[in-house]
Amino acid sequence: MKSDFPALAVIDGKLCQLTREGSKAGGYTPIASGVAEFRHAPLRCYIREHTFGLLPGLPNLYCLDGAFRLLWMAEWHDPADPCAAIGEEKDGVLLTRSASGCTVRLDVHTGRLLGVDLPLAATG
Repeated sequence: MKSDFPALAVIDGKLCQLTREGSKAGGYTPIASGVAEFRHAPLRCYIREHTFGLLPGLPNLYCLDGAFRLLWMAEWHDPADPCAAIGEEKDGVLLTRSASGCTVRLDVHTGRLLGVDLPLAATG
């Protein structure tokens, strides 16, 4: 069985492409501290970095092409509320979650902000 995606793993904070034997074939050094999460999609890979070490105002979510070149950095809604999770890609929209629980929708091709849905308040 052949996978459509190369094998990727985070090793020592770097995103690494692996060979069939499990050794490193190449990799991507993060912008600041380290890769916290990644999601592989056709022709791209979304990266969420730890916020520690990023310059103020830089989003911790960005997108790389298949050769690990930067395609875009997310147009993020609030620098004080960083990306906490990468969700699914659907119909040209990347769904993500911020640290405060907001759902943030981004264009998969440009990283442009499409909308922010605030979390529902608990009632009781």
